[in-house]
Amino acid sequence: MASADVTARSTEQLLRLLAQHQEDLQRYVFALVPHQEDVKDILQDTYVALTRKFADYDFAKPFLPWAYGFAYVEVLKHRDRSRKSARTFGDEVVEMLARERELQAAMLDDRLTALDHCLEKLPQADRLLISHRYLSRTTIEQLVDIAGSSRRTLFRNLERIRRLLFDCISHRVEEYGVEERCG
Repeated sequence: MASADVTARSTEQLLRLLAQHQEDLQRYVFALVPHQEDVKDILQDTYVALTRKFADYDFAKPFLPWAYGFAYVEVLKHRDRSRKSARTFGDEVVEMLARERELQAAMLDDRLTALDHCLEKLPQADRLLISHRYLSRTTIEQLVDIAGSSRRTLFRNLERIRRLLFDCISHRVEEYGVEERCG
């Protein structure tokens, strides 16, 4: 019975860590693999590998870099399985992207925090359009119907909103990014 309690606690700890870092792991894998469906498969394989090796995890060390290592191995395995398909990055490029993604993690987190703030500042109609396009993954044809405008007008509006968000994010990170991380 004591062994079952230890296993249950260990599983609970892993689930908490995975829930806490799920989005970080997803962004990490997506930086290395261009297709969303592949990202889902790789994450699933990563979670299985983490579960199998969780007993070896050293709690004195940060979880996320440890998990990134498993995700990286699963990306490489996925690449080996799909080598026959056209257009994949070379191993050197994937390795460089993985290192760069880890180095840029803090800056990317600052930009995501700024994005949340900047989205809140948008008018409701613009927020709704962005939500449909990027969160709901609504097709352009569906968006044209929802917006009641031409494709050209829709693309102009999306470009205008993207530009506003880019400028807002850049300004916010430049002005507050370092302070938010430090204090």
